[in-house]
Amino acid sequence: MSEHETRPAEEYNPPMSPYKEYQEINAYVVGWGMFFAALFALAVGYLSLKIGQTVDAFAPVSVLAMGMAVLFKRKNAFPETVHIQAIASAGTNILGGTMFILPALFILHIYGVSYWEMVTPIVLGGILGVFLATMFRRYFVEEMDKAYPFPSGRAAAQVLACNEGGAAKLMVLSGFIAMCYDFVLNSLGWWKEVITTTTFQWGTALADKHKLVFSLDNDAALLGIGYFTGLRYACIIAAGSFFAWVVCIPVVYYLGGDHLMVIKGQQVLLANAPVTAVFNQYVRHIGIGMLAMAGVIGLLSMSKVVGGVVKKAATDMFSSRAAGQETLLRTQQDIPMNYLVIGTFLMVVLFTVFFHLTCSENLTQTLLAFVIVLIFAFMLSVVGISSIAFTGNEPVSGMTIFMIIVSAVIMASVGMSGDSGIVAILMMAAFLCSTLSVAGNFMSEQKVAYLTGATPRKMQQWQLVSIVLASFVSVGVIILLNNAYGFTGEGALQAPQANAMAAIVQPMMGGGEAPWPLYMAGAFFAVILWMIKIPPLAFALGAYLPMGINTPVLVGGIVSYLVSHSSKDDAINELRLSEGSTVASGFVAGGAIGSLISAVLHIAGIDWFMKAWEATPAATYLGIVAYLVLCAFIYKMAVRIKERKAENKAE
Repeated sequence: MSEHETRPAEEYNPPMSPYKEYQEINAYVVGWGMFFAALFALAVGYLSLKIGQTVDAFAPVSVLAMGMAVLFKRKNAFPETVHIQAIASAGTNILGGTMFILPALFILHIYGVSYWEMVTPIVLGGILGVFLATMFRRYFVEEMDKAYPFPSGRAAAQVLACNEGGAAKLMVLSGFIAMCYDFVLNSLGWWKEVITTTTFQWGTALADKHKLVFSLDNDAALLGIGYFTGLRYACIIAAGSFFAWVVCIPVVYYLGGDHLMVIKGQQVLLANAPVTAVFNQYVRHIGIGMLAMAGVIGLLSMSKVVGGVVKKAATDMFSSRAAGQETLLRTQQDIPMNYLVIGTFLMVVLFTVFFHLTCSENLTQTLLAFVIVLIFAFMLSVVGISSIAFTGNEPVSGMTIFMIIVSAVIMASVGMSGDSGIVAILMMAAFLCSTLSVAGNFMSEQKVAYLTGATPRKMQQWQLVSIVLASFVSVGVIILLNNAYGFTGEGALQAPQANAMAAIVQPMMGGGEAPWPLYMAGAFFAVILWMIKIPPLAFALGAYLPMGINTPVLVGGIVSYLVSHSSKDDAINELRLSEGSTVASGFVAGGAIGSLISAVLHIAGIDWFMKAWEATPAATYLGIVAYLVLCAFIYKMAVRIKERKAENKAE
């Protein structure tokens, strides 16, 4: 069965019954949701610019909201907590467009863009992302329920639902273990986080002679995400990673060893270059080409879905109420389709008007910008949503880089160049990056609504409001931090993604060349994968992301497979798999909180990290042992379910 074929949804009994009405939105929910959205836009935005690290809002906000519910003795705690974390999620959902793109203006010393000019594409792109995610919600969340694991969404829903009984205790225990584990990794360095073969002499020899490097990030949250991903897609993602690191990298060394490449401003013979540099400058572009073609294939594969959306929109366009909305269950109600279609085109048109007034030199450039953002908005959103649905990760920077290169080539052909051309491309990138980031992450929130029984329409409406607030806050953060620290020079914030965007767009607007052969090679591989019925997007994600991020997903998938096949009784296996999901959810939430604590300490200048010890093989061995203990913990907690079931039967 193809990955884009509709499959019947699993039957759920969500905590909030679809047949009952709940007070989901009130002043308490809106107030705290907006507060946390602004807070996390500020805090996580700072983290992403300082150390290139982001943290999802769902875990800490859910914990805080649950704590407040107990403190304030809220009688309607569960519906309120679900929507507080959903509204707050906008604070981190919008960060891709702001933190990955806009600092590039300051990095390139372009200071003529006003605050309002920076905010406008972020707001419009974020709202468009909500519209597109809503438009395709039913397809991705309900109709493709069994096809897409949505690991982050399922983890968030499990955390929210585990508020009482044994499940809550297990969630708290596993979350606490993961929080301590990731805190040790990031703040203390007692054991190695990224386990790599180059730590050992034999691994260094393997890298030097055969250009082979294997790595695994033993982060607890990644292990939990892998458990939710499942073995099938975990294997496909890992296969893409092995293809990039075990096949492509050695081939690049073999064919282009005498080629000169630039590393940190210095020319280096490729044969002598580090493996990671070859991956970043060459092989990763193959992954970007695969991602782009996977987006095209995804759109074509969804042609029936898009046709259905268009047909429904045409029907609803001439009715005052969305057709059939009044007959739908509360959990199936979305913003009316006619509003979505009008809103989608309105956002694109408004951005085009903005582009014409601030960036364009003639009508031709404006019309081309309209076509580019319209096409890329749909294509990138499909990629972003599908990526989140598969793995919980989203290749925001990779897709944006591809868009920047294509847009720069097209706009340069009609006369754009220099600083004005750079500003134009970055404004388009900010708009589309915001769309991509919000569409993918908000679809995960809508999966949470599906699993918890929340009303999608209410979540969608307040996400729109929260996105606007978070956009203004996040752009303000950039300006304030630029004034305080800057993004270039001594003591400046790193802003790694924005530096990459700046490094790409500046030469492109000066007549530079893009690595088109590598993009075309990636696109060719994606078509072959599609022809042999292997999901090209999952494989492409593996090829694009570092191996260390992909291998723990595979390990988590293996653990989930072992749990689901630990008994000859299918019913027991299902219960065990669910019990393991509770532990995995705790790992995702606890790991995120532990990483956030470590990042805050890092920014505050508190350094307890044992750098010398962490670099030794002994720390790697200890990291392996600690990681195996985490895996064993999930398995042992899950397989206890047989004894409990027997006890319950006896009673």
